[in-house]
Amino acid sequence: MSRQTSSDKRETIIDAAFDLFRHYGYRRTSMEDIARAAGVAKGTLYLYFASKEELFEAIARMLATRMLEAVREAAARDLPLEEQFLGVLDAKLGAVWRWIYSSPHAAELLDPQHQLPDDIFTEVDTTFRAVMARLIEKGMESGELDPKAAGLTAETAAATLVTAAYGAEKAPDEAEFRKTLANIVRLTLRGLRA
Repeated sequence: MSRQTSSDKRETIIDAAFDLFRHYGYRRTSMEDIARAAGVAKGTLYLYFASKEELFEAIARMLATRMLEAVREAAARDLPLEEQFLGVLDAKLGAVWRWIYSSPHAAELLDPQHQLPDDIFTEVDTTFRAVMARLIEKGMESGELDPKAAGLTAETAAATLVTAAYGAEKAPDEAEFRKTLANIVRLTLRGLRA
C-alpha cells in the first residue's frame, strides 16, 4: 500500500472537514471529528491546519478553485446559447446550491463571522460575470439577442440575468432550483431576442 502524499493528505482533510461541516455544522464539528473522518491523527491534522478557522478558509479556497474551473469549462462548451447560459449558471450557482444551500446548516456555513478574506471568491465572481456578458455578446453576434432594443448593454443584460438567477438559490430542492434557473434563463433570453 502506498503512502499518501502530503498534498493528498491535505485534500483528504479538507474533503472530510467539508463533509462534516455540511452534515453537522461548523460549530458542532471538532478538530478531533475531522481527524477521525480524515483517517489521520489529531497531531497530524494540526500540522496541516493550525485551527478550524484556517481549515474553513482552505475549504472556501478549494470551492472557489473548483467553481472557477467549472465556469471556464461550461463557457468553453459548444452548445446552443440557452444551454450554454444554463451550464455557466449551474457551474457557479448550482455549485453553491449543492455545496451550501442544500445543507441543513447553510446559514451557519454562510455566517459572516467566519472572517474569510475578501479575495477568495473575487476571481470566480469576476470571471463568471465576464463569461455571462460574453455569452450575451455571442448572442448579439449571431443575431439571436438584441439587448439594445431593451435599452441594455451586454454587461447590464448579463448583470440583470445574474441578479435574477441568484433568486433560484432559495429553491427548496435541486429539482426546483434547476427548474427556476431554466425559467429565468428562458424568460430573460426571450426578452432579449432580436
